[in-house]
Amino acid sequence: MFTSPRYPSVLLSVLCLALGPGVCRPLRAAQGDDPRNPNWSKYHSTAEAYALLRGWARLYPQLTELYSIGETLKGTPLLVLEITSEATGPASEKPGYYYDGNIHAGELTGAEVALHFAWYLLSNYGKDRRVTRLLDTRAVYVRPKFNPDGADLALDPAVQLRSTPRPYDEDFDGLLDEDPAEDLNGDGAVTQMRVPNPAGLWKVSSADPRIMVRRGDGETEGVFYDLYTEGIDNDGDGRFNEDGIGGIDMNRNFPREWGLEFEQEGAGPYPLSEPETRATIEFLHAHRNITGVFHGHTSGGFLYRLPSTGPWEAFNLFDQNLILELAEKYRATTGQPVVPSYSNPRVHRHGTLISWAYWDYGVIGFVPEFWGGFGRDYDGDGRVSEQEQLRWNDEELRGEGFANWSPFDHPQLGRVEIGGWKTRYTRQNPPPHLLKGEIEKYVPWMLWLAEVSPRVVIKEVEVVPLGGGLSRVRVTVENEGYLSTNITQRALDARLAPPVRAIIELRDAELVSGSRRTDLGHLRGTRDASGNEREAESRARVEYVVRATGQRPAAVITVVSEKGGTAKREVQLRR
Repeated sequence: MFTSPRYPSVLLSVLCLALGPGVCRPLRAAQGDDPRNPNWSKYHSTAEAYALLRGWARLYPQLTELYSIGETLKGTPLLVLEITSEATGPASEKPGYYYDGNIHAGELTGAEVALHFAWYLLSNYGKDRRVTRLLDTRAVYVRPKFNPDGADLALDPAVQLRSTPRPYDEDFDGLLDEDPAEDLNGDGAVTQMRVPNPAGLWKVSSADPRIMVRRGDGETEGVFYDLYTEGIDNDGDGRFNEDGIGGIDMNRNFPREWGLEFEQEGAGPYPLSEPETRATIEFLHAHRNITGVFHGHTSGGFLYRLPSTGPWEAFNLFDQNLILELAEKYRATTGQPVVPSYSNPRVHRHGTLISWAYWDYGVIGFVPEFWGGFGRDYDGDGRVSEQEQLRWNDEELRGEGFANWSPFDHPQLGRVEIGGWKTRYTRQNPPPHLLKGEIEKYVPWMLWLAEVSPRVVIKEVEVVPLGGGLSRVRVTVENEGYLSTNITQRALDARLAPPVRAIIELRDAELVSGSRRTDLGHLRGTRDASGNEREAESRARVEYVVRATGQRPAAVITVVSEKGGTAKREVQLRR
């Protein structure tokens, strides 16, 4: 098998998965970023990212809890940083929001957006009123490296993989990962090969010799080419690079609308076959306070909204409007467009996280596709041509993003030329010097998503003495948050959302009338009501009569909302 000088390290990484944890060290060691002031002009390896998480946990013990929710096949922990002010209550008693990134190995920007958001919250708590209020009243869960093993491999632009590096038979020939793309000329990237062929479908553009364009219908004069991804036919089946590293797409591996490989390429052998996806579902089920999912991807510079599979008409009108409203805030804060993940019957995305989050968990999820800055619209016509992309490369990147076509003696194809875009840090992710500006632009929307959650409070407790040791206790509960305590109509229809409940506990007293646990139903938020209607829909009242039986009678009222948090109030009673 022919290999480039870089490819043995890839084989070693795949071998690590088979040998188990502890055999191989991480591909890149942590470089010791200062957690107070990280370098946002670089892409962090898993070791570096985890060093930041641990550093923040040490610096901000009153705001953070760091824990693993599982392990990869290689034994790498799946770390989540929980952020909230513990002085105002535990995270489990507050509305929460879940942010992750880097489920797809090469989509490295997602990890940086999540890391930067965690740093932004922690470094601004106590300084910025908005951040301080958020962490006093809400909980944030940040998981920057959804796919740590794949992400570490993808830091090397000469390595090509979609998602998990678990060896997988993509071409159904009984072999695993036997025909990957390769950096044949050793320039540090996998680009393209152009191979002369009179019947080829491609030709050199007259506008720029670096650009390949399709030949015209009926065009017979000139030199034509076949285009391949750089590499060789390792398994001798006449195809190039059709079974590379891994092959399971973890964002097709979730259980809602999961499809077999003939329906959805990369779905895996069965739903939640991967430890990373299984850990995600188990984490969300264990944290029922989570009110939404931010699932960071790249690239394109736009937002995918629901639906992922199936028509828009499958969603009820209330939830359609909510999805559109939350997405509109993304457009307003970033200036980037919003598109449905599902667009027509031929473009299905089975088994996605945001589909599961809506249909089986009852919340709205989004897939922001970071980085739409590849090239520049120099002529102002509203589009970026490949000539403009190359001009951007020549001026902004000093030509480093594109490998000029150069001859190469291919062991199977003979004389070819290798060249093209070095896609990892041009098309797919921003060049490192542009990374900081890219990741900063999403902070306002990320803050807002957590801020609009429901939040139940005990607005008033009135104690009216009735004589003879009796007291009437009237409790007014309010959802002061923006969203309803059930979040979606789907959560109600599927019986995913338990009602808001009021619980009374007594000391030196007994309950004469009323129930120790009272279901209050669901409370609408400020989004759904206004004026007098708001009070009726956002508030609920419960009443008790209690009798003092001891020297220090008291009542503790606890109101519990799965998505709206927990509120408590203790009141003294008269003897």
